[in-house]
Amino acid sequence: MHWHRQIVRYSLLSLFFVLLYLLLNRPEVIFISRIGFVAWYPAVGLVIALLLGVSPWYALLVCFADALAARVIYGQALMSYSSTVGSAGSALCYGAAACILRGPLQIDLGLRRRRDVVSYVFATATAAAGATVFGVACLIADHSILWSEYKSSALGWFLGDAIGLVGIAPFLLVHVFPFVRRWLESAPSQPPSAEPRFTTWRFSLGPIVEASGQILTIFAVILVMFGSKDRRYDHFYLSFIPIIWIAMRQGIQRVVIGLLVMNFGIVVAMHLFPPDTAAFNKVALLMMVLSAVGLIVGSEVSERHRLAIDLNRQTTYLDSLIQNSPLGIIVLDQRGAVELANSAFERLFQCDRHELASGLPGILGDPESDSTLQIRQIFAGSAFRRTIRRRRRDGKILDLSLHGVPLLVQGEVRGAYLIYEDVSEQTKANEAQRQHAESLDRLVKELELRTKQTTTLNEMGSLLACSGTVKEAADVAANSVHKLFPDAPSGALYLFRSSRDLVEAAVRWGKRDSLAPTFPPDACWALRRGLPHWSGHSGDDIVCQHQTKSSGAESLCLPMVAQGNTVGVLHLEFESAPELPRESGAGSRGSRERLAVSAASHIALSLASLQLRETLREQSIRDPLTRLFNRRFLEESLSRELQLAGRNHLSIAVLFLDLDHFKKFNDAFGHDAGDAVLQSLADLFRKFFRTTDICCRYGGEEFAIILPESSSKDAVIRADVLRAEVKSLRLQYKKQSLGPLTVSIGVAAFPEHGSTSQELLKIADQCLYESKARGRDVVTVAPPQNA
Repeated sequence: MHWHRQIVRYSLLSLFFVLLYLLLNRPEVIFISRIGFVAWYPAVGLVIALLLGVSPWYALLVCFADALAARVIYGQALMSYSSTVGSAGSALCYGAAACILRGPLQIDLGLRRRRDVVSYVFATATAAAGATVFGVACLIADHSILWSEYKSSALGWFLGDAIGLVGIAPFLLVHVFPFVRRWLESAPSQPPSAEPRFTTWRFSLGPIVEASGQILTIFAVILVMFGSKDRRYDHFYLSFIPIIWIAMRQGIQRVVIGLLVMNFGIVVAMHLFPPDTAAFNKVALLMMVLSAVGLIVGSEVSERHRLAIDLNRQTTYLDSLIQNSPLGIIVLDQRGAVELANSAFERLFQCDRHELASGLPGILGDPESDSTLQIRQIFAGSAFRRTIRRRRRDGKILDLSLHGVPLLVQGEVRGAYLIYEDVSEQTKANEAQRQHAESLDRLVKELELRTKQTTTLNEMGSLLACSGTVKEAADVAANSVHKLFPDAPSGALYLFRSSRDLVEAAVRWGKRDSLAPTFPPDACWALRRGLPHWSGHSGDDIVCQHQTKSSGAESLCLPMVAQGNTVGVLHLEFESAPELPRESGAGSRGSRERLAVSAASHIALSLASLQLRETLREQSIRDPLTRLFNRRFLEESLSRELQLAGRNHLSIAVLFLDLDHFKKFNDAFGHDAGDAVLQSLADLFRKFFRTTDICCRYGGEEFAIILPESSSKDAVIRADVLRAEVKSLRLQYKKQSLGPLTVSIGVAAFPEHGSTSQELLKIADQCLYESKARGRDVVTVAPPQNA
């Protein structure tokens, strides 16, 4: 149904156009009856308004309407040149002009721009000239006029069309056809389109008075120009006064009305006061020029008014953006003075416009500050962005993100545009995040360090558990402690001697010269107190006496206590560095002390276990009276030495000794004196024999000596010398001489006399009894087995 409605509307528009076209072609409208000249041709204005305002295709309807008017009103033949060629030529010229204006030129149909008005005037004038050529030529062809009347007829035709084009058509385009287009384009279910209206009626006293004055001025000017008693048409320049007034005040919308009124008034005046032929041409030219000038001036004023409105709208919008921006914005002129500042800037720095006008150097910074120097760079044409810190007048420190750009006008710096953003919260959040990240990083590093330390401690514990001697354990401890404390290049592990009166270094590393080899227990505060003790030469700590004065490092002494017994002390010397914090981080005193206590505990337990093991072993292989090896150790050692000697093709000798008449000696001097004799004899053995020789107490007053890598001859020689040494001893017990001592010795050797320990011991024992049988104080060697 919509297209049906559209057809009806376009049909009504076409019918209304034809009727109005016929009306405007009436002789009463276009002719001056008394002189027979055409005053104007308003139908042409209607034609160009329809072609331009609706569609150029209406040129076909224009051709029909023009032929119909020629037949109905003027009685011309339908097949005359004027009804055919003339009508088609005029419609073609104005249709082409409408196509050009709507197409390539794309003028504003409201004629609000001067460029569009000039294009419209030029295009329609050209079309009017073409239509004039077609029309006058057709009149000559129809013999309506003579060739001699061509110029005057062409001038009248052109002026009449031109007045209609610039005096009537603009009014229709601006005030009538916008409504026609909306009426044609609106759908039945939709409200009228939102095309902007060209006219806004405001009923107020000022505009009404001004409009009344303009109308009165038009009538007054017409009366002055045409109402003189002598019928002199003069003072045509006065007609420009009301038109220019209207154009300057209200622009194109009101000036087209003024032109319509002025032209209509002039036509009415010429009806009332008919001019002569010469005056008529002047009046027609005046109407055309006046209409063109009014259109151009009105469009210029409208365009400037529109630009002013757009500029004001943009200025208001930009000012709203600046004032409502949450960021502090300030504009500086070329001298650096504050030209504009928004409310956010004033709130940010707690200042007002009066203070900004006088200048606030604290906002921009000191004359030599980085931000001031960079603002100078802005005036040099370079933008920058950075974060600055400023103290507000209330004392609050603000972290601000400053973004500055130069204001360029035609390539020249006219000022600076600065944007301040308060990033204090972001800065605090970033700082908190950074500190949190650093804290996590420290924790991770501490955990890694603790894991490494725990691994090292476990490894040290494993190695200590596998150590067979105290010396091995001390070396393991030194190596592990050096790994645990890389910043402690020097240190020592001190152990108590069995006498407990002296502490001796079991192992030292680093600067050995600065570490005492031995010291008494009371020289160390850690041993005195039973607690870890820090020593430093800064004056804050009490220095242990065993530290050398040349050592300027900070040291830590830790007592090594295991099973309630103090084994020794662990001494660590750290590198010279600024004083360590007491309780913070992995490198603090507290952390080092805890780690050192743990290490010392591991070491103390291991050393105590090894010392206990060695004590038990000593008790199991040593004779408690003489501290010589016992019979059990003799048998184990002899079997081992025989295996080594057999593998290396070496000889081994075994001596069996017995103290002569020892029972009588005990009876005479007592058992204590006998024990003293046995101890003295053991001391003699330790001095007399080599360290590789094994001296054992076989039982009672009998002793056995193993001489590795010794033949029977060498053993006899050594046994005879030993016999002499024993005989030369002069012992006393409780200031009483014990008399001379003698020993009987039996000698057996491997492989001469036997290949097993049982054989050698048996043969050596037999030789011992043979020495006793020979009168004692004798050395007897077994004969070879093959003898």
